[in-house]
Amino acid sequence: MAAASLLATSLAAQSPVSPAGAGMQFAADVPLVESDGVPCVSVRIGDGPELLFGIDTGNVNSLVDTNVAKAAGLTITAIPPPVPAGYFRAIIPVLHLGTLVLEGRHALAFDFAANKMPTIAGTLAYTAFKDRIVQIDFIARRVRITGVLDRPTAIPAPSDRFSLITFGKDGPPIVVAQGFELDGRPVSAQLDTMYTGSLVIYTASIAKLGLEARAHTGSTEFFALTDGGVNMKVASAASESFHGIPLGAADRKVYFPTPGVHEPDGLFDATAGLALFRDAVLTLDFHDGTLSVTRPGA
Repeated sequence: MAAASLLATSLAAQSPVSPAGAGMQFAADVPLVESDGVPCVSVRIGDGPELLFGIDTGNVNSLVDTNVAKAAGLTITAIPPPVPAGYFRAIIPVLHLGTLVLEGRHALAFDFAANKMPTIAGTLAYTAFKDRIVQIDFIARRVRITGVLDRPTAIPAPSDRFSLITFGKDGPPIVVAQGFELDGRPVSAQLDTMYTGSLVIYTASIAKLGLEARAHTGSTEFFALTDGGVNMKVASAASESFHGIPLGAADRKVYFPTPGVHEPDGLFDATAGLALFRDAVLTLDFHDGTLSVTRPGA
């Protein structure tokens, strides 16, 4: 698969471990690989070959391509209606991630190619890292994961809280964090590492944040990995930050939904995506419900 050459290129030249890891004991410290713009790690199912799995903080379910699941000898079971045909439940008995071994991870299996997924074999949802710290270091190009924690652990400052809030009244619980700001105003935001844009502000929060004029923009940008492929309205942003630390590119953008974009029924303001973290270190503590976003020198 195309991901294999991408993986080989990434493994060939790696930066040293980031100082952001100081003070935390990591059970795995592996290269950060990107496929179609999303952060990935190399894993093995049992004694099988290396595979590329995305890290998906925006999903409650880990995923695996049906063809990969069958090749790995996983037992898959069909899910009854109203779930569409072609979707299955799977259990990954043993998953190797560097020196870390994850056992008994549940996943949804389906045909990735038919559903326009990135060029990957699977994903690891936030639920795969229960009671662990996950650090995605976009600067040093590393992903670091602790063992299972049984006590509070200090993470880099500045930090804030996140909660598991349903995406809409009937949706699954997802990671929603405090501490983000748009043009200096606080924004509660879902963290979604499979969304490649910056902040998308949902309809219920546009007026609260004083963004009515910008939300009427006629400019759009296409996101292939969001809601099956959607256009979102796009305008400029004066600043996007986490506790005052500037995030994102110099030409900062803010996005707004179009009719094809799912919205969270006003339960939080925004979704924060990868464009905010390209020059930062994102640390998520799934034991204490805390996160930090740091930028050396910022």
